[in-house]
Amino acid sequence: MPYCDSDGIKIYYESEGSGPEVIMIHGFAANLYYCWKRPGVADTLKAENRLIMMDCRGHGKSDKPTDPALYGAKMVDDITNLMDHLGIEKANFLGYSMGSRLSLELLLTQPERVKSVILGGYVLPEPTPPGEVDPRAERSRIRVKALLADSLDQVEDPDGREFRRFAESTGSDLKALAACTTGMTENPVAELSDPKTMLDRIQSISVPLMTIIGNDDYLPGDRTKIAMLVPGGCHFLIEGKDHLWAVYDPKFHMAVRAFLNYVNG
Repeated sequence: MPYCDSDGIKIYYESEGSGPEVIMIHGFAANLYYCWKRPGVADTLKAENRLIMMDCRGHGKSDKPTDPALYGAKMVDDITNLMDHLGIEKANFLGYSMGSRLSLELLLTQPERVKSVILGGYVLPEPTPPGEVDPRAERSRIRVKALLADSLDQVEDPDGREFRRFAESTGSDLKALAACTTGMTENPVAELSDPKTMLDRIQSISVPLMTIIGNDDYLPGDRTKIAMLVPGGCHFLIEGKDHLWAVYDPKFHMAVRAFLNYVNG
């Protein structure tokens, strides 16, 4: 099986199709199969693109460390290490949920590696007012507790139950996912830890960018904000789909394919 060594962590990947490279990064508790192959996204794109689908650390067939210090910013390094392993200097990116966050972080810190980016199932978090509890940190705490519970029956919080149920449905390593959740909260990309810096960098994005999300997605916040901040950015809303099912919708496939064809001429 194809693996890339990323500072001692084995990252599993698959490559299909031919044409301009597209790095595809899945969402939390999913993997390349559940996010791209099973919903048919890969089949839609592989005739016109070379698809590089990776399992993020802690997921799928990649290594699954249980130390939170091995997640967060190191997950962005996994992407560039895989690109270097394959001899790819610059590529299009397609992310979903957690994969969109990682793709955006790469774009904002190493823009020379990104030709274009599609951010699926992602909303830019609003800055937490001074003196208030960061709701993202609170959600992270709830989800970690749910993932580490002895059984789903012990999880009372609705959000925690949904995360635990989905993680179990994909056969995930719950302890590794708990470490990933904690690590992404405690070990962010240093250059982007200041909300103003991140916002300024988003406004300076010069590559084609599309955001795409289901209108029934549970994520709070302004879903059009990133596309509105980026010159030439565009936004696509999929009616009647939530966070888990948007990637299955033919309109998701159509929009992604059309965007990539536009970018690639």
